[in-house]
Amino acid sequence: MELRHLKYFVAVAEDLNFSRAAVRLYISQPALSRQIKDLESELSVMLFLRQSDGLKLTEAGKFFLEQAKDILNRSYVSVQTIKAHYAKQDQPLVIGYIPTILQSFLGQTLQNFGLAYPQVAVSFREMSPSEQVKALRDGGINIAFMGNPPDNLEEEFMVKCIKKVPIVALLPNKHRLADQSSINLAELASEKFIGMSEETFPGRNDRIHDVCRCAGFVPNLHLFADSHASMIALVATGQGVAIMPSEAEALPHPQTVFVKLNHPLYYSRSTAVWRKETPAKYLDKFLTILLNYVE
Repeated sequence: MELRHLKYFVAVAEDLNFSRAAVRLYISQPALSRQIKDLESELSVMLFLRQSDGLKLTEAGKFFLEQAKDILNRSYVSVQTIKAHYAKQDQPLVIGYIPTILQSFLGQTLQNFGLAYPQVAVSFREMSPSEQVKALRDGGINIAFMGNPPDNLEEEFMVKCIKKVPIVALLPNKHRLADQSSINLAELASEKFIGMSEETFPGRNDRIHDVCRCAGFVPNLHLFADSHASMIALVATGQGVAIMPSEAEALPHPQTVFVKLNHPLYYSRSTAVWRKETPAKYLDKFLTILLNYVE
């Protein structure tokens, strides 16, 4: 049994729903179900009753929930105490990000922070949103920058919307509408759409559906990319069209064009996410510089 098994169990026990817990944990529902079944097998008890109206904790599950929460809390306190009193004091500020944000406001913020605190080392890692959430939980990064995190992430972390950016269409450069300065999204209703992998960008396909529903149609999502670069490459090879935040225009996008949308006018959120507990050294100063820059 590992700590991650306890984290998975606590999430399911609190939500009493595998789907919601999976979104919250940034893993797939089948994978989460397998982990819980493995845990029950190891403990030789049933932790949940699977009923027609949903999940219910067994008596063993109720007892184990209290123990799991206590273990996770003590584990976190121990790690933070070690870091605060015994680890090297000049630990770097570690930032997780998706590439579209680095090309937007993050680059300038890092420059401003470096000028204000030249003695602080900063390490930044390109990561998918699911990787960012895991790294935040495990202490691998101090702050994450992602787009449109699920609402329930606010129950666990501090979530701050840094910037709103318009959604635009991504088309192959040979597409019939590629030379237009702007279009209505409904003009792409008959096209095949490229979505995002739920494993790496949980909830992103729900956003794509929301935008298309505003335009009056249900998108035909037939391929799923695991990164922005993959999505652009699939569109470039004629596998379909896509919608992305306008920030993505700063990424290399050969053989594709970004086209503004007249309707719907829909916005993506670029967000900063960090733990609710006492922030890492210098994180509060970094946040001050970040918020001063974007505001």
